[in-house]
Amino acid sequence: MLDKIVYFLHVVRTGSFSDAAKQYGISASAGSRWIIELEENMGVSLLKRSTRKVVPTQAGERLFDRFCHVNTEIDDILTEIQNLGNEDRGVIRIASTPLFAKNFLSRIVGEYLREYPYVSFRIVETAYDVDHIDEVDFSIRANATYQGYLEKDSLLVKRSLLQYPLKACCSPSYIEQFSCPEFPEDLKKHNCLYASTLVGGNKWVFELDGEFTTVDIAQTVEVEDSEFLKTVALTGAGIAYLPNQLIKDELADGRLVPVLDNYSNSQFEFSLYFRPRKQMPTRCVNFKEFLLKRVQEISQET
Repeated sequence: MLDKIVYFLHVVRTGSFSDAAKQYGISASAGSRWIIELEENMGVSLLKRSTRKVVPTQAGERLFDRFCHVNTEIDDILTEIQNLGNEDRGVIRIASTPLFAKNFLSRIVGEYLREYPYVSFRIVETAYDVDHIDEVDFSIRANATYQGYLEKDSLLVKRSLLQYPLKACCSPSYIEQFSCPEFPEDLKKHNCLYASTLVGGNKWVFELDGEFTTVDIAQTVEVEDSEFLKTVALTGAGIAYLPNQLIKDELADGRLVPVLDNYSNSQFEFSLYFRPRKQMPTRCVNFKEFLLKRVQEISQET
């Protein structure tokens, strides 16, 4: 019965029998059968099924709300018992923005495995927030921050990893063809390249003498990949808003030039998120501390 209820929780979180089954490690048909058996045992319908999404009934919502807390306590108890072994074993699940995965996480995971060969990693590269943090142990996200920025409410624990200034830039050939914007509002008339997950939409924020200007930029290319945007900017196709660390070589050799350089820009931030737990697995505690330490060390090398 307990396995079936836990699977039911996965179904409600994902809204899908197949996605929940994949997370739980069973077939979709077996999962569907489990739900039918659970409903028969409880004598109530728990889920409304449609071609688009699976949603809980009133009874299903009550079961989900009450059992979520119980399931968390069970996880904490099992983790506490596992930690008595004080060994780094098991799977660490991470969702990471691609830029961080490429420049930091791949190296850090490799180094960690050399010291702790009995740990395994399951890593998903995504620029988007993971909808359900229960699916992973850690989520690494990128976003733009500025003075007065308010992050959306979250029950997750956040640890800032790195911050870089964002820089509006383009190639010299773009300026030759389209001229250089003098004020932030001029960007509305230019080709702009952006990642919505980085800046929270098509809004760029600039500050001058304590006054902030938020511009709804002209949307020319949207892609959740900063490296892609840099390449497009290098061709002379538009103005990009990118982390200074990503474009420092191109700025140094003149392949890219800053625009609106008298304005202060937002900050680009990598952050680590994880859910608060009374007991975190030893493997996760040790990797978290290793990650925080190595990110700072690697950033100082570059």
